[in-house]
Amino acid sequence: MPAYLVRLIQNRDIVGFFAADDFDDLVVAVDECTDVPACEYVELPPGGIMWTSPAVAVPFDLRNHEEGAEIEKLPWEKVQLCEAWWSVVYGHSDDEWTRFDPDAPQDPTPEPRKKLGPARVIPIRKRPI
Repeated sequence: MPAYLVRLIQNRDIVGFFAADDFDDLVVAVDECTDVPACEYVELPPGGIMWTSPAVAVPFDLRNHEEGAEIEKLPWEKVQLCEAWWSVVYGHSDDEWTRFDPDAPQDPTPEPRKKLGPARVIPIRKRPI
């Protein structure tokens, strides 16, 4: 199953890493978190996201968890990308980004209205009595 890196076209913010069997599955996955036509993707080479130091055991054991207490979060700050994925993220590869919808407008802010100048007074005809 291929893996993809998805980003917003406008500002190149990363949306996420996704695995999908085909384009339609990728669209469904990305649609969970953002507007798909505003994004582009690149298929990633073999690799992954890894912990090179101890992490937490999965699945989490919640048998002794008190109701209402905060559940321990995954230690994302200790995660690393494999070298091949790192190269894609930092632009050191020749991979081409593909827009989900090449015809979708990418400027979410409308163009400012043209100034029409001072207001005009339009005379109104008097009604016959």
